[in-house]
Amino acid sequence: MCRKKDVLVLLLFSVINCPSMAQTHLKLPSSDDDFRVLAGASQHGPCERCGVVQGIRTQTHAGPTVMNSVPVIAPSLVSTPLIGTGNAVEEARHRNDPVVVYVITVRYDDGSFAFIEQHDEPVLHKGDRVQVVEGRVERRSD
Repeated sequence: MCRKKDVLVLLLFSVINCPSMAQTHLKLPSSDDDFRVLAGASQHGPCERCGVVQGIRTQTHAGPTVMNSVPVIAPSLVSTPLIGTGNAVEEARHRNDPVVVYVITVRYDDGSFAFIEQHDEPVLHKGDRVQVVEGRVERRSD
């Protein structure tokens, strides 16, 4: 009889507390407008790859060396395209030019540093709050 009472009390306790265990703050979008509002809401919690720009510098790398696909008969003979469409000849002339890379130094919120290389000129400045997403530095709005 005592065992039945214990089971009954546990069952009654679980039924009474079920509504209190539900997540009342959970919001599910029911329309496109709701989705836009929820997607634009600020994300709470720590940002894993957020930090502050400590510096931006340029670095020059040697251009990619392209091996000549024609077998070498004599070292002084080099094949070049005689007829090209568009800017193929111009690209061939500048193929081995040095490449300028922008190195952005970011100090993450956890105190660690990262050096991210980008080929396009960043629109960031020293002191900007940023987030690193897929190897690219993006400005944060917070």
